[in-house]
Amino acid sequence: MFGHRWISWINPSSGSISVTSAKQEQEISSSCLGTRKKVSCHHFCPVVGLSALCLLLLVICVALSVLYNNESDSRPALKSLIFDYQNISDSYLTLAKANNDLRGDNKIFKEQSGWLDEQNKLLNRTSDQLMSDNLAWSLESTELMEQIVNLNSTNLQLTQEHERLVQQTSEQEEEKLNMSQTIKHLVDANSLREEEGRQLSEINGLLRDELFQVKEKNRELLEINDKFQGEVQKLSEKHDTQLRERLTELQEQNQNLSSVLMEERQEAAEREESRRNERDQMVVDLHSMKEAYYSLDLYCPVVHNKTKERICRKCQDTWRLFENKCYYFSSRTLTWIYSRAWCQTQGGDLLIIESEPEQSFIFETSQTLDQSGTRMWIGLTDAEEEGEWIWVDGSPVASDLQYWLSRPGLGTEPDDWKLDDPLGEDCGHMDTSENTLTSWMDGSCKTSYRWICEKHV
Repeated sequence: MFGHRWISWINPSSGSISVTSAKQEQEISSSCLGTRKKVSCHHFCPVVGLSALCLLLLVICVALSVLYNNESDSRPALKSLIFDYQNISDSYLTLAKANNDLRGDNKIFKEQSGWLDEQNKLLNRTSDQLMSDNLAWSLESTELMEQIVNLNSTNLQLTQEHERLVQQTSEQEEEKLNMSQTIKHLVDANSLREEEGRQLSEINGLLRDELFQVKEKNRELLEINDKFQGEVQKLSEKHDTQLRERLTELQEQNQNLSSVLMEERQEAAEREESRRNERDQMVVDLHSMKEAYYSLDLYCPVVHNKTKERICRKCQDTWRLFENKCYYFSSRTLTWIYSRAWCQTQGGDLLIIESEPEQSFIFETSQTLDQSGTRMWIGLTDAEEEGEWIWVDGSPVASDLQYWLSRPGLGTEPDDWKLDDPLGEDCGHMDTSENTLTSWMDGSCKTSYRWICEKHV
């Protein structure tokens, strides 16, 4: 690509060469066209004037001949006419010379006209080349504009992604701050427990020292007993009766010492067991503290990170409150067993219906949730004994609190249908496409439905 194309221009009058730009070429082309018109005008106008002058001279000659014939006797007038004729002849010679000059100029003008035609053709070719270059520039400019638009779009997407990453980083920093504070609380609690464990270790050392002392006393008593037995053997020959009495007394003392030793050992074992129980209780308390802190975040979340202000609620997020229970309505589907396991991991269990208002609340709430599928697992099963329906807490289903589906002419639920599952239908679910008080059905426990959890406030 180039900014300007330069060409050579030859001035025919001076023979010199000048350089102009592409823009000046167009102006020169226009001026050359005007020059061609002027050259044609300068070429034909003198010829026409010269012809008219010759015709006028001819007319004058004829007129002079007539006047000469008519007025041959008039000499002064003839002289005057002769003088005029001589003047006219001189003028005619001058005009003839001028005509010759004009013919020479005409030849020069023809040569210049041919040269101008060649220059015009050259300018036309240059103009075509400039138009082609201009079109190429226009296409390249269009491509550059498209690239600029694409780059702007990409820049906008990168800006949005950067803003999202900044927001995500801010949230992660807040979570990290919360975790740091939680770890600090746990470290403080662990330090307290370590201090208590150290104290228990000291107590255990003291108990071990006491047990060692008891063992030493026992060893001394055994030595004394051996000594007494030796004395008894020495005195048995002389004082059999006294020896037996002394031996009996020593045996009683030995039994007393053994009973005391056993009591001390039992007390030491009891103290060791108490210490072990206290340590286990501390582990349980630490676990309870962790669960309590987790429950605190669930039910009393921090609403202000700086002041650590909390707002407590009866049910955690995604759970709904009714009377003294919290209920969870799932959006996913699982089998009956896995549904119950999920509820238990959340500190609850599958739904147990205990009143008609509770049945109405569960049914109407399930209908208001815009979720796929109308069937939901509840805590009903007769897997232990067919036909004996019980709740997941082991209580039987009350006769006045049963809401089984009844289809006129098609039978009632539960029907233990075995075509889909040879083992039958041993788990209960609710169908919100039916009526509120006739919506219970039995189904195969292997089928995946949504489920409902509950737990007490």
